[in-house]
Amino acid sequence: MRAYTTAVTSDQPLRGSSAAARESGETVHKLAAVIDLTHANDLRHSMVALLADRSLLLDASAVQRMSTPGVQILLAAGRAADLANCPFQIIDASEVFLTALSDLGLQGEFKKWIV
Repeated sequence: MRAYTTAVTSDQPLRGSSAAARESGETVHKLAAVIDLTHANDLRHSMVALLADRSLLLDASAVQRMSTPGVQILLAAGRAADLANCPFQIIDASEVFLTALSDLGLQGEFKKWIV
């Protein structure tokens, strides 16, 4: 039997740029440290649930490893949020997170979502 992990968790109020992004009172959802193929299904389920709740404020500060499937899911979530006129923001992106976007040539796609 496969053990499922939580791809995102709700977080308490944060400081710095996170605090500015939270002014609307939204809950910050912290991305997992590892966002790769083995965690892609969990991340997809989390993004679908958060989109349904219209709560897509993601803290990417803990991301230590991210591969293409994770980036694809976050890109799809951002585009789905845009189509649904739902706010979608990624705050405190780690260097690993930003490097993964750059390596895939997708930093421009994510530019409007990263705070």
